[in-house]
Amino acid sequence: MSDWSPPTLSRGQLAGIVVGLLAVAAYSLVIVGQLLLVVVPAAAILAVYLTWRFIVAVEAIADALQRLAADKTDE
Repeated sequence: MSDWSPPTLSRGQLAGIVVGLLAVAAYSLVIVGQLLLVVVPAAAILAVYLTWRFIVAVEAIADALQRLAADKTDE
């Protein structure tokens, strides 16, 4: 089994995202008065993260298939 592991978000990046979402939530409550305003940025961040994870998974599958093909041609 391979020791390759997909990259994850660092604690700093995760903290930045959480602080940003909290700032948007505070703005939406205090200034605008609508809590649902935070849903749009949170959904956008989630969509970008899931797309990134999907791309990493597809790259890992392609890499594994290339290694299998290389092993078969060596035999």
